Amino acid sequence: MSFLDLRPSPPSAKPDAPVRWSTYSRQPLLMGWPVALCLALILLLPGLIDRAPWRGDDAEHFGVLLQLLQNGSWLAPTFQGETWNQSPLYYWINAIIAWPFSLFLSLPDAGRIGNLFWVGITIYALYQAAHATLSNEEARVLPFLALSAPGLMLSAHETQPDLAIMAGYALFFWGTSRLCFEKVTPGSLLTALGLGITILAGGLYVALPLVIVLLGLFLVKPRLRLNTLIGLMLGLLIGLSWFIHAAAFAQPQTANFADALFEAIWPVSGMRNLSETPNAALGFIKLLAWATWPAWPIAAWTLWRRRLTFWHRETIIPLTVFVCALSLEIMSVAPRPSKSLILLIPMLLLATASVTHLRRGAANMLDAFTLTLFTFTAAFVWLGWSAIHFGWPEHLSQTVTRLEPGFRTPLTVAAPAAAFLLTIGWFVLMRNIPRSPVRGIQHWFAGITLIWALVVALWSPWLDHGMTFTRLASQLDQQMKSPGCIATYKVSDDARAALSYELKRAMPRSAIAAGKQCNWLLTETPGNQSDVKPPKAWESASKVWTGHRRGNRAERYTLYLRPTTDLPKP
Repeated sequence: MSFLDLRPSPPSAKPDAPVRWSTYSRQPLLMGWPVALCLALILLLPGLIDRAPWRGDDAEHFGVLLQLLQNGSWLAPTFQGETWNQSPLYYWINAIIAWPFSLFLSLPDAGRIGNLFWVGITIYALYQAAHATLSNEEARVLPFLALSAPGLMLSAHETQPDLAIMAGYALFFWGTSRLCFEKVTPGSLLTALGLGITILAGGLYVALPLVIVLLGLFLVKPRLRLNTLIGLMLGLLIGLSWFIHAAAFAQPQTANFADALFEAIWPVSGMRNLSETPNAALGFIKLLAWATWPAWPIAAWTLWRRRLTFWHRETIIPLTVFVCALSLEIMSVAPRPSKSLILLIPMLLLATASVTHLRRGAANMLDAFTLTLFTFTAAFVWLGWSAIHFGWPEHLSQTVTRLEPGFRTPLTVAAPAAAFLLTIGWFVLMRNIPRSPVRGIQHWFAGITLIWALVVALWSPWLDHGMTFTRLASQLDQQMKSPGCIATYKVSDDARAALSYELKRAMPRSAIAAGKQCNWLLTETPGNQSDVKPPKAWESASKVWTGHRRGNRAERYTLYLRPTTDLPKP
């Protein structure tokens, strides 16, 4: 027996008896819950803390959290002098959780700690929903399947309001799984809570699939009408309570208050034309192909297995939610990993029902593909680390230098040592996970945990060099000797949020009243265009500096300074 083999001896009379499908384990779990919990923490914690906000959603939504933590308006959150146009529940909860953690963590790290709350609620609610219709053994596979999804893994490590919407969807499914024929049941209250959280986190538009399901149950199931009506009315009351309260009592301190409040409930500005929907649909198909793997092929297998009974509640409700949510997202949002979360939730419920019923050939193929993919990916991550620090392999080292020119970091011992132990742990788990239909899922969960942890441990300094605005803020700070705010013109929201935090200066848009009182102006120009001309009232401003983030010439920034005498009179 190999020293890596930690499995007990097969429970057979003969030591050399042929291994059957479930010889080593009657309960196909990943070496017990302690190991699974450790792997979940290794997956979720690295990359969540000890880094600056990354460009994109992480920096943009952190800017709203920062305003709340710095005595901003909680009833109507603002961002750089303007009312924010998204529902506030995610920012409220994450700001409350961030407050005690900010005593010993940086504000960006503390703001992301709340993601563990949303992911935990999602996993628990989905487990309870699956347990209501499936056996205990089948339901216990769901946490592995959920945390294995690359889309959830990426979104859980950034400041992302879609995590709260995902939790609302999960609570809704938990509630619908417990709807009974009695007068009032906990299921109706859980359904209302899930619907209310979804509206408070993403607006009424993103909650339409849930409303459609409740209306369908109300029409098709007469004995469920009281419970579905309670869930619908109470959910709408919870979800719209913030909108009604903010519209009635909030002080409109910004010019866009009314428009932003309405867009938070119904984001009509993002609706696309019908001619654009084919390309958007193709984009979402490509997104779901990798962001929800391996849930989507197993969910498709569930639909095939249930093709003669698909109208049963445990199938038709997730399928209806998925189809409606996908249609709405195709019509309104760009295909990004975070937008796969609400599509992942119904997929997980469908896929969980068939994980333990996979054909042996399909399960073995998934297992072999997983082992091969993550073993070679781990080897590539180690080669990338070698290229960063030692310049070998030479071709990969040239690519690393081209992507992030000027990057230098000292070689440490702790991070490679931890990565080496994780790599050894991967081979130990490969050898010791019992043979069962769910071994491929367990290997995928362990493999994606390994790769993410290796990337954070070995590539984190290199990624931070290109994904953060820290060095750009340092360049700007060297140019600005006088205090005061910085007006911005055509600068993205994520850059405004990150630079405002790094420079400790407000960065309102130049078109609003707060921006007109600034001496400094920052403009952003696409890399293939000539410099953007300053807006009106900035004709006399002089160019002080122009530059870009290292390794990214697709965006170019220009800093202007105008005399104090040119400031408009209040």
